[in-house]
Amino acid sequence: MRLLRKPSISRRTLLRGVTAGTSVAIGLPLLEAMLDANGEALAGGEPLPKRFVTWLVSNGFLLDRFEPEQTGADWDLTEQLDPLADVKDYVNLCTGYANHGADAGFVSGHIEGMTVFTGYPYSNAGGFYDAGGPSIDQLVADAIGNTTPVRSLQVAVSKANTFANSGTLGSAISFSGDPGSLVPLPPLSSPKAVWQSLFGIFPGPGAPDGDRVVRTMMLDAVKAQSEDLRGKVGAADRARIDAHLQGVAELNQKISALAPACVLPDEPSLENLEPVGSEQIRLVSESMSELITYALRCDITRVASVMFLGLAGETPYTEIGIASTKHSLSHEAQYNGLALNNLNASIIYEMERFAHFVKSLRDAEDALGANLLDSTIVYASSDCSVGWLHSVSRQPIILVGTGGGYLKYPGIHVQAVPNDPSDPNGLASPYMPTAGNTSDIALACLKAFDPGADGFGGGAAESVDPLPDILA
Repeated sequence: MRLLRKPSISRRTLLRGVTAGTSVAIGLPLLEAMLDANGEALAGGEPLPKRFVTWLVSNGFLLDRFEPEQTGADWDLTEQLDPLADVKDYVNLCTGYANHGADAGFVSGHIEGMTVFTGYPYSNAGGFYDAGGPSIDQLVADAIGNTTPVRSLQVAVSKANTFANSGTLGSAISFSGDPGSLVPLPPLSSPKAVWQSLFGIFPGPGAPDGDRVVRTMMLDAVKAQSEDLRGKVGAADRARIDAHLQGVAELNQKISALAPACVLPDEPSLENLEPVGSEQIRLVSESMSELITYALRCDITRVASVMFLGLAGETPYTEIGIASTKHSLSHEAQYNGLALNNLNASIIYEMERFAHFVKSLRDAEDALGANLLDSTIVYASSDCSVGWLHSVSRQPIILVGTGGGYLKYPGIHVQAVPNDPSDPNGLASPYMPTAGNTSDIALACLKAFDPGADGFGGGAAESVDPLPDILA
């Protein structure tokens, strides 16, 4: 009896269209035809993809409204974590850990907070604040970035920060290379620019909407080629291809419909057009979330970073009726009840935007029927723990996703040491109780992608001991 062989195509297969002298290549979602006979690896024998994303907000939290009282598996979401309710099982929360990037015991400052992303104290050369070492997303990209067309993707939502002219830490959260010769990777703040970087679609000549016309023509050309591919795969994969192309077309329409903040000027630029204070945070954030989700799902990249709000960011969340910037509120809130309420609302708004992103990963399905949170680790933190004294004591780290079953599921709350209930936000002193090392958390995540990694960071913040509590 002759066995029928399952159709097989390469995971690198792209749908290509050419029109008006311009070409476009669009990746495909992971299909059954790209897997081995057992569906447990790629057809070439490589393990199934794992993905990694970092996410930064700024100016900290209110720890009495952020840190859960319970630890272990049976913990309750707090007011500021409640937006994550729909994905709570995927959340591993780490609180109370010491950030050893603080200079000589100094625990106040936004730049010290970036140690949770690099594992190094910051570098200060000539008054310019730079990263002391490569960021964790770039170490992950070193391990897995050569397997995809795009090594890593860097995006920003708001353009606002206080440190933009004070060194690279104000304008980037991703750094590649070695200490002393680091390369900062500034993020793209326009969804349209991100689209172009991922899909190779560039504005066409002629009318103001020429880019939309060319983009539509190219998508039509891609769809025509997809008909040939549909005849080579099974019914389930045909449905996935159709759904994928429909989603790409819908996302294209959403980007085109956004107001000027998301439209590139005639000359290429990394900035949005709308000034800080009038930014469309919600629309930009949601569009970036969709773009990153597509890029991860289609294996265009497996590594991304999101600078939602850069160091000491001065963005006012006017979309929820708040005129003061979050940085200003983080200082005023210790003296002013209205500012405290607005700061809390700003933090919840940021967490809602973060929750929208991780839920978009949960809702994206691969060929095995698993969602992207099953194969992804999202590593999120701020540039401090509490804003008014810029304390980095008890700087929390939120991990969402299992990284291919690497992290605990359902997730737990790991607390290095309890907080002081009489001063949970460091009003009396920025030296809140801490223990351990935030770099242990980062090293545990790094080893999901580079099992041979024997350490993370350097200097006082270096770790050689991955945190075991969060491992499955």
